[in-house]
Amino acid sequence: MLKFNDRGKFGILLFGDIHEKEDYATSPNFRDMQKLMNAALDKYKPELCVFLGDNFDTPLCKKNPEEFVKGLSALCEPVTGRGIPLAAIMGNHEHDPGIDREVLEAYNRIDGVIMRSDGVEGKADFKELVYSRDGKKALACLWFIDSGNVCVNRSVSHYDYVHTDQIKWFEEETEKLKKENGGVPLPSYIFQHIPVPEEYNLLRKAKLWELPVSVRGYNTLKRNRYVGANGVKGYVGEGPCSPDYNNGQFESWKKTGGVRAAFFGHDHLNDFSGYVDGIYLAQHKTGGFRAYTDGCKSCVRYVELDENAPGDFRDELKHFKEFGLKSESLGPVFRTISDRQSLFIHTAFRSAGVIAAVSAAAVTLKYAAERKKK
Repeated sequence: MLKFNDRGKFGILLFGDIHEKEDYATSPNFRDMQKLMNAALDKYKPELCVFLGDNFDTPLCKKNPEEFVKGLSALCEPVTGRGIPLAAIMGNHEHDPGIDREVLEAYNRIDGVIMRSDGVEGKADFKELVYSRDGKKALACLWFIDSGNVCVNRSVSHYDYVHTDQIKWFEEETEKLKKENGGVPLPSYIFQHIPVPEEYNLLRKAKLWELPVSVRGYNTLKRNRYVGANGVKGYVGEGPCSPDYNNGQFESWKKTGGVRAAFFGHDHLNDFSGYVDGIYLAQHKTGGFRAYTDGCKSCVRYVELDENAPGDFRDELKHFKEFGLKSESLGPVFRTISDRQSLFIHTAFRSAGVIAAVSAAAVTLKYAAERKKK
């Protein structure tokens, strides 16, 4: 049973896109990730931790299930070893090997880890209620949604979207909770890997002079360049990799009522957040050092609910270097420069790459034209 603590608080610590690999036992990347995890756990002492998907290299589960469980246990140990419950959701890469049932079973072999399939068959959707400190009344609901992998029909969308039967399950369960709560929707919080398309409402198209610090939209929006809209907090490092097709999940949240916030992974560079139609959408960057990232900007997000007002919450981000940690896996440049300098350097490298490519193409065309004349 998840309950508010003796101070009337319920803390949730989020880790996004860790992407840990089978060489974890000897890897400085793994050690850096665990430094961040341990420092965050010591600081916040949460009642629950959440892995937002793409947690551990799942092809290993197909190749060697026992080694996968062993590695996954090592990844979870800083949390489970403290006796803190850990809710894990499926990211797109959890689905890569096509052995979803085996992956789910592997997670369930680890004491303290929560991952279930409560709703649609074949999807790891589940919910957890958060009770008053005396355990007598449910005050909030946490929803963990399986957003799938790539879409079966790529002409519709590159990444998958939450399907109609999943949305129906969410609406039916929400209605049950509403009836049990005297006809009032229970304050709800969503945790999901792939973000909803409405995240683009937190961005605006870049003006000409903003292009150097803008990001390109994803897939069908790739012709547009974006920056954060007014009032949006955090860092926009890449265009949100949402589904191209909008199946109405966000509209369902608005219709049912009660959803206060939704937290997403998937985009390793983004940690921006803001309100869309009264619902707080928060993007979470990687909490590890394995996948593409931006210097020492790996971070955690802490979310805290209040027993006296469970529909209200506060959240904060804290990056690796803000804990005073030193990286073993990064080189001397990205280990020492500031996060903002890191962004500028990455931007410069990308710009230099574009300029070099254009220059090379121009030289090649000129050379070809001269050869043709000869």
